Amino acid sequence: MRKLKNVLLVSALALSAVTATVSIAETVDVEGGTWSYGYTTGINAYSDYYHSYNYHGSRVKNRNNGDTNTANAESGVWSKAWIWDVWDPATFYYSSNGGY
Repeated sequence: MRKLKNVLLVSALALSAVTATVSIAETVDVEGGTWSYGYTTGINAYSDYYHSYNYHGSRVKNRNNGDTNTANAESGVWSKAWIWDVWDPATFYYSSNGGY
């Protein structure tokens, strides 16, 4: 019975570590638009940009392996770029006029 309790305790701790949500993000107003970027749930990095009157874009790049995603959008629509990025550092970009 004691062994079963230990197994259940270890399983519960492992499950809580896996399901914990970690978000490191920032949202700022830049060049007439709104830019939101960072990491969510420990598995991806994202760069989203919104501009109300310009065609625009966002990009995110894994600094270790070069994996990159770019998104462009019409005025009034969010551009949403993201990559799978479990532990690697990322670089975040936005373009307020013309996209990428």
